[in-house]
Amino acid sequence: MSDERIAIPLDALGEFAPQLRAVKEYMNRTGDTFDEYNDSFGDGRIVDALDSFVSGWRDGRGDISEQLTGLAEMAETVIRTVNEFEAELERSLQDGGGGEGGGQQPV
Repeated sequence: MSDERIAIPLDALGEFAPQLRAVKEYMNRTGDTFDEYNDSFGDGRIVDALDSFVSGWRDGRGDISEQLTGLAEMAETVIRTVNEFEAELERSLQDGGGGEGGGQQPV
């Protein structure tokens, strides 16, 4: 096992979850914009091809949307867990070093 430690930039991770949610919202609005331009395309084959693409896009973006939501929730869970751990550690240090055994707790 390596002695390397992982560093989590909580500020960046805190910005990541809202960004994922914004990507999801933007993605979910994208397919609807083509409908506004159907008359401008002229050839019906172009409209049919775009309808086919948008239909497939709607099918696939449901999965992507769920994955984006899951990633955002994971990021929020990491931040919440680290913050709770830090608060608990701070409380234990303020309460006299964390209990018996010379004030040290295994981590």
